[in-house]
Amino acid sequence: MELTGLQNPMVKAAAELKQKKYRQQQGLFLAEGLRTVEEAVRYGAVQSIFYTAIEDDRTRAVLEEAAAKQIKLVCVSDKVLKKIADTETPQGIIAVCEMRSKRLDEFLASGKMLLVLDRVTDPGNIGTMLRTADAAGVGGLLLLQGCADIYAPKTVRASMGSLFHLPVLSGLSEELLVQAARKAGYELLVTCLDGADNLYKADLQGRLAFVMGNEANGVSPALLAAADKRVFIPMQGRAESLNVAMAAGIVMFEALRQKLK
Repeated sequence: MELTGLQNPMVKAAAELKQKKYRQQQGLFLAEGLRTVEEAVRYGAVQSIFYTAIEDDRTRAVLEEAAAKQIKLVCVSDKVLKKIADTETPQGIIAVCEMRSKRLDEFLASGKMLLVLDRVTDPGNIGTMLRTADAAGVGGLLLLQGCADIYAPKTVRASMGSLFHLPVLSGLSEELLVQAARKAGYELLVTCLDGADNLYKADLQGRLAFVMGNEANGVSPALLAAADKRVFIPMQGRAESLNVAMAAGIVMFEALRQKLK
């Protein structure tokens, strides 16, 4: 039976998750689009799924997998789905997912490179860096205070399902990060120009917490001062700088290249 009421309590509660305060209150967030929902069902903790008419085998398959996991399925009208969705033209399926996280000491116990974001404010950049970190084999994503919400709809979409593959932890202070990293034998790696080594001549092996800074101002002075390694990405063209997500990808894959050689 198709749910059509825009004032239905389930619909209103799901639509509220587009706002950060309701996500934080409920510990829930939205995963929108077929690819993202597939990964959420496979690797995440999904509470419910809202969907419109089933028109393809992939949608049917993910709903069958969800049903087998006892996930609540709700068939809704196009108007209802549009009320819940963050996008103007939703793909026809949205999952309500539970936030999951590890403690900082669990991140550091992995020994893998960690990506740390310092006051990165664009949700699309954060989602893209999470996706790239996933592809590069990074152990997790740490967001310092002042970053955009990792669970914002745009961030979730940009991660293309990687949010359900990698652990994330938000709201850390600079001081806590530095102290915990030092205690766990991690070195802080930053990108900058002053006193930095060429990325392709730097040693990126070992336990590294790689910090990417704010889009406009870079890494904070405190983190620059605490950094054990500073690198710059050599460029030959006339562009003044790189997008933060692009720069992060270059560094993470250089670290992977060194690991694989």
